[in-house]
Amino acid sequence: MVHRAFRSDCRITTVYDFALVENTRAPEGDNPIIAGVSLQQDIGYFGKVKLMYGISEIIATHSDYRNKGLMRRLFHDLVHPASDLRGGVVQIIAGIPHFYRQFGYEYALDFGSYNPQKLNDLTSILPLAEHESVEKGGHGEPFLLRTPSVDDLPYLVEMSTPEKRLSQAGAGFLYDENYWRFWIRDAVANMTSKFDVSRSHWIIVDAKAGKDCGVAMARGCPMLSIEMFVLDEEHNYRDAMHSVLRQILTIANGPTAWEQKQQLEEAKRAREVKEQQGATTTNQKKIQGMTLSLDPEHPIMKLFASKSTVTTTKSKIYTRIPSYANFLLKIAPVLEDRLAQSCLKEITVIWQFNFFRKVVGSAGKGVEVVFESGKLISARDDWVEPSPKEKVMAARERIAKAKEENRPDFKPLVYQAQFAPLTFTRLVVGDMTMDQMTDIYAECGIREGGDDAKLMLDILFPKQIFHFDLHSW
Repeated sequence: MVHRAFRSDCRITTVYDFALVENTRAPEGDNPIIAGVSLQQDIGYFGKVKLMYGISEIIATHSDYRNKGLMRRLFHDLVHPASDLRGGVVQIIAGIPHFYRQFGYEYALDFGSYNPQKLNDLTSILPLAEHESVEKGGHGEPFLLRTPSVDDLPYLVEMSTPEKRLSQAGAGFLYDENYWRFWIRDAVANMTSKFDVSRSHWIIVDAKAGKDCGVAMARGCPMLSIEMFVLDEEHNYRDAMHSVLRQILTIANGPTAWEQKQQLEEAKRAREVKEQQGATTTNQKKIQGMTLSLDPEHPIMKLFASKSTVTTTKSKIYTRIPSYANFLLKIAPVLEDRLAQSCLKEITVIWQFNFFRKVVGSAGKGVEVVFESGKLISARDDWVEPSPKEKVMAARERIAKAKEENRPDFKPLVYQAQFAPLTFTRLVVGDMTMDQMTDIYAECGIREGGDDAKLMLDILFPKQIFHFDLHSW
């Protein structure tokens, strides 16, 4: 993993994205590096808004130097400031339990993708009917798989959008040109171990028409996971599912990209076909099972529903939102669309969120967000709940100003809610509903606005699923 991250072709990090601690007094011959972390970034989306997700990875401390505050200094002095300078509004970590909470992270987003369905038996994938085989005079497989090339980049990007993948995920990573170029060219060309090419991609071809009609991706052994299965609108998943899956299964039981490379290198050294065949054993079945890791509403998931079992292997990702104000302003188009489609469209209101105290990972004790005619026009992290005296003085000042301007006094509509420090993250990303928040956290609740305020939070921040394909490098 470290070697891949340091290679010039790594798609989400460079050699300049590592923070290290060196022991300058290390004895000669000892490795002076005693702690380190990398700051990666990957393109993703939240609703219709594109944004970069910062990812802390390759986090390690030498066992002799743990519990000395080294990781704290790396995060607070280097990683977080660097992410903030990039304009990052969200950072995530898939790490050991509880540890990263001390650096301002909260469990919120989901690791991996959806709850996969494990096929009860590989025989659920039907073989090609005997009369359809070429040997029996048939046409063979109705759909074929081919390995993509860089010439296919535009097609791959077009076919792997959340919409094309039939994904309901409200937030996740995107499969952009950078992703596809890395996996179909760079990863294979520069692999130095069997771990460097951990996934396989194919373009699905309509055999009769000779036309590209979809994209598939799989990874894992001995449990093979189908991570992408996309067809264009002209083709039916029911017609293609067995043909595509049985070919993927056959390929997965064959030599991997790394084994093929070893075979070629062995052939060059030996110059004998016999020795090449002896390089690896490819005739035994490697795959023991298959899971379908697609959207719950994907047709393939529905078609195999009675022949598979849903597994619950998801776990949470540490999530850091350093500035709620910046995050909300970034996703304002999403929030405004949700309001526009609701009974609260064109609402004008001041929202005040109280977090009780400023903690590590937060920009302040509270956030004030202003909506005007259904549009988010401002947000600030420095809001602090005023004292009773300050509230009275502000009201008097407002009334006096209205009198001075010879107009009626209009008291602005203000909604208030309170959240335990950092827990607001779980609401704004869509991990939990307001009802769930109040059930779990005693501090959370509506303070001003009653049912209307609660309704607005439900509209702005509905619970949603995620699709974060981490470790895709």
